[in-house]
Amino acid sequence: MAQCVENKTPNGQKNSRQRWLRLRAEAVRLAKRLRFSRGAAVLGQFLYDVGFWGEYTARRLVRGSWKACCFLGQRCAYVWNRAAGLAGNALKTGAQDLTAPFTRMANGAKNIRARVQEEKQAGTAHAAREGLRYFALGVHKYFPLLGRAAAYVLPVAALAVFGYTVHTVLEYNYVLAVEVNGSVVGYVQTEQVFDSAREEVAQRINYAGAGEESWTVEPSYQIAVGEQVLNENQMADAILESSSSEIQSATGLYVNGELVAVTTEGDRLRQELDNMLAPYQNPDDPNLTVAFNKEVRCEDSIYFTSTLVPVDEIIGKLHGEEQGAVYYTIQSGDTPWTVAGSFGISVDELQAQNPDYDFNSNSGFPVGCQLTISQAMPYLQVKRTLVSTYQETIPYETEEQQDSTLPMGTVQVVQEGAEGLAEITQQQVFYGDSSTPSETTIIDRVVVQEPVKRIVAMGQYVPAENIAYLSDGSTLIWPVPAYRGISRWMLGAGGKIHGGVDIRANYGTEILASASGQVTVAGYHWSYGNYVVINHGNGYQTLYAHASSLAVRAGQTVAQGQVIAYVGSTGKSSGNHCHFEIRLNGARQQPRDFFPNK
Repeated sequence: MAQCVENKTPNGQKNSRQRWLRLRAEAVRLAKRLRFSRGAAVLGQFLYDVGFWGEYTARRLVRGSWKACCFLGQRCAYVWNRAAGLAGNALKTGAQDLTAPFTRMANGAKNIRARVQEEKQAGTAHAAREGLRYFALGVHKYFPLLGRAAAYVLPVAALAVFGYTVHTVLEYNYVLAVEVNGSVVGYVQTEQVFDSAREEVAQRINYAGAGEESWTVEPSYQIAVGEQVLNENQMADAILESSSSEIQSATGLYVNGELVAVTTEGDRLRQELDNMLAPYQNPDDPNLTVAFNKEVRCEDSIYFTSTLVPVDEIIGKLHGEEQGAVYYTIQSGDTPWTVAGSFGISVDELQAQNPDYDFNSNSGFPVGCQLTISQAMPYLQVKRTLVSTYQETIPYETEEQQDSTLPMGTVQVVQEGAEGLAEITQQQVFYGDSSTPSETTIIDRVVVQEPVKRIVAMGQYVPAENIAYLSDGSTLIWPVPAYRGISRWMLGAGGKIHGGVDIRANYGTEILASASGQVTVAGYHWSYGNYVVINHGNGYQTLYAHASSLAVRAGQTVAQGQVIAYVGSTGKSSGNHCHFEIRLNGARQQPRDFFPNK
C-alpha cells in the first residue's frame, strides 16, 4: 500500500505543472493579441487618460481646498485679533476713565497730608490754609476726570432705575374700583365680575317690585391699584348696602339662575331641598346621580326687606305645580288635526296624551269626551341619571360565493356564522317616581367578541339538458333541478287542455327563476294556488304554480337561478309538483321544445 502512494504523488505534481504551463502560454498569446489589436490600444489610451486626468483633478481640488481653508482661517484670526484688540482697548480705557478720579483723589489726599505736615512748622492755621489751597487746585485741575467717569456710570444707573421701575409697576395688582354715588364700595378683578354683580343688583331690584323704591343704582368703575377683591355676590351686597337702608341678610332661592324667593330661614330651606332628594339617593350605587330637573341654589346675601317671605310658602311652591293639566271637550265638527293644531301640538302628541282613544278608528273621536292636552307639570322634579351596562349580540353577515361545481340552486355552507357580543354603556334619565326612562343615551359601545361571517357556496353548475338557448342569445334553465319526474307535458293546441309541464318533486323543494327578470305576479289563484309570474323583458314570461310558499313579491327583480318559491300542492292540485309555463308574447309555448332531453 505504501508503494502505491509513493507512485501516485509525483504523477499528480506533474499534471499540475502541465496545467499551469498551458495557462501561462494561453495568457501570453492573449497578451500578444491585445497588444497588436487597435481596439485594445484605444481602450488602453482611454483608461490612461481617465486615470491621469482624474488624479490631476483630484490633486488640484485638494490643494485648492487646503489653500481656501488656510486663507479663511487667517482672515478669521485677523478679525478675531482686531476685535479682541479693540475690545481690550475699550475696556482698558473705560477702566482707566472710571478709576482715574479715585486714583487722583487718593494721591491728592497723600500729597495734602504731606504738605500740611511740612507747613505745620509755620503754624497750624497756615498749614490748614495751604492744605485747602492745595485741595482747591487739585479739584480744579482734575474735575474733568469726574465727567468722563460719569459718562460710564450714569447710563448704567439709569438702566438700573428703569428696570426697577418696570418691575415694581408690573408687580402692582391692577383692579377695578367700583363706585356708587362717587364713593368707592369695593374692588373687583375683571370687568366680567363687575357686569355679573350689576346684573345681580338689577335682578334683586326687579324682584323687590316697582313699588319698593323709586331709585336706580348706576355703579361705575375705574382702574386702580388694590389687593382685596370681591366676587360678584359680595360686590352686589356692597352696592346695595351703599344705596339703601331697607336691606338685610337673608337667603335667596335661585332656580335656573333666576331669583324666585327670599327668606330668613335659609337652613330650613336647604334641609327641605335635601329631603326632596334623599328618598332617591343611594350612596352604594356610584352609577346613580340624583339632582333636580332645574338648577337650584341657595345664596346667602343682602336682599330688600320687603321681599322676604315665610319659608313654608317657599316649600309649598317647591312641591306645587308649575302648570296645571289642560283639558278639552270634543265639540261637533272637531277632528284630531283641528284640535291638535289649535293647541300647537302634533296629532301624535295628542294621541300619546290620550292612549284610550284610537283616532284612526271611526269611533275614536266621540263628541262630548274630554281630551287631555297636557299633563300637570310639577314646579320641581327629582331627576335620576343612571349609567348602566348591558350586553347585546351582534348579528353575523352572510357572504355568498359562486361555485361552478355545485348544481344551480344548491346552497352549501362553507363556514358557519357566529354572533358577536358587544358591551353597551347607556345613560338613562328618570323623573320623579317613574320607572320608565324619559331619555336613553348610548354613551359607549365596546365590541367584546367579533361576529364570525357565515359563508355559503351558491351552486352555478347547470347540466346541458337543463339549459334552453333562445334566439336572442339568452337562456332558460330548468326551474326544479331536484325534481323526481314529469307527470305530463303541455297538451292541446296552445295548451288548451294543459298549459304547461307538471314537474314532480318533494314538498318544499326549491323552485328557481328560469331567467332573470321582474316579478309581475306573486299571489294566490283558485286554480294555480300560490304562483309567480316573471317577465323576462324579451317577450318571454314564465309561470310557476302550486307552490307551498313564495320567496318573492310582486315588483321585485330576480336573478336567474334565484329561489322564488317552494314546491307544494296548493290550488287545483292532487300532489306536490310545480306547474311550469313558458309564454312568448302572451302565447303558451311547449316546454318540451325547450327541454327535449327531459
